[in-house]
Amino acid sequence: MGFVEKKTLMNQIEKTYSRLWTIASGKIMVVADIHGDWEVYARCRDIFLTRRALGEADILLFLGDLIHGEGMPYEDRSLEIVRDIMRLQSELGSAVLCLCGNHELPHMYGFGLSKGRRDYTPKFEARLTAEGDRAAVLDFFYSLPLFIRTPSGVSLTHAGAAKEIEDLEIAKIVFNWDHQQRLDKANQALAQENVANVRRSYAHLSGGDSYDSLARHYMGVTGPDDPRYDVLLQGMFAMLDPQFDYLYTTLFTKCEKHYGLLTYSHVLRRLLDYLSYDYINQHILVAGHINVDAGHEIVAGQHLRLTSNYHQKRENGVYLLFNTAKPVLQASNLQENIYPIWS
Repeated sequence: MGFVEKKTLMNQIEKTYSRLWTIASGKIMVVADIHGDWEVYARCRDIFLTRRALGEADILLFLGDLIHGEGMPYEDRSLEIVRDIMRLQSELGSAVLCLCGNHELPHMYGFGLSKGRRDYTPKFEARLTAEGDRAAVLDFFYSLPLFIRTPSGVSLTHAGAAKEIEDLEIAKIVFNWDHQQRLDKANQALAQENVANVRRSYAHLSGGDSYDSLARHYMGVTGPDDPRYDVLLQGMFAMLDPQFDYLYTTLFTKCEKHYGLLTYSHVLRRLLDYLSYDYINQHILVAGHINVDAGHEIVAGQHLRLTSNYHQKRENGVYLLFNTAKPVLQASNLQENIYPIWS
């Protein structure tokens, strides 16, 4: 079945699969994409700590995309946020959790992430290089699950459901994803090539800049003697593996924005069925990833989308707080459990 050994953390978290975890009990506070905004992060953290002291919350869960400022009028403090979450985990254990988001993924595999004229990866990579945090931060990223499910019937992920997860066997590949195995495979493939030729090909496919300039820009390497000099090539070979698309679309899916609402309804139901395999039926998927002006919306009846930090409507940011022991059958039933961050 591909199960890893079940391990109970604080009698609440079970690592049923390596990337699919189960929260067995407790009240969970859910926060969507922070994107490097320290003020939003600190506000959510402090709300949780206050609620925890009052017995109103047991677990704080971030839905991924902790990092990469979105060009907003605030200082991008992505690295400070990651450091603080790691500190909280060292102090509180599994009371603080985080899912992997699509903005963490490029740093794990070695590829650039851009939108329009904005390059996301260089600034964060440069700070990891300059401040010596790389090994600890990447270990943290590699440890993150992709899905969490609960006995309430509510599952949580970063982005939503992806059409490319076509059957249960593919879902199991994602649930059991092994980053190190994939990176080792990519490096083995690269070792069989003429690296100088691959560098030239990479530069040509990337728009004609030299490989050296690309590696320095996107990955913060210091030059050809840097042991990470060919990390962009590693990322390219990892992404050439057809199965990498399963992971990529899991984290980058645009849901109904890409598939259309009718198709997405079927895709969503299928994922919930896979998440229900060998467990309590899962009825609802909670995710972030796509901004919502009003702070939250319900998609296809069973998908609750949250926005905790959206610079155009920052004051509308919300978080979700629900009891994992209380059954929930409709996404609309969770609306009474949504709270403003700024109030």
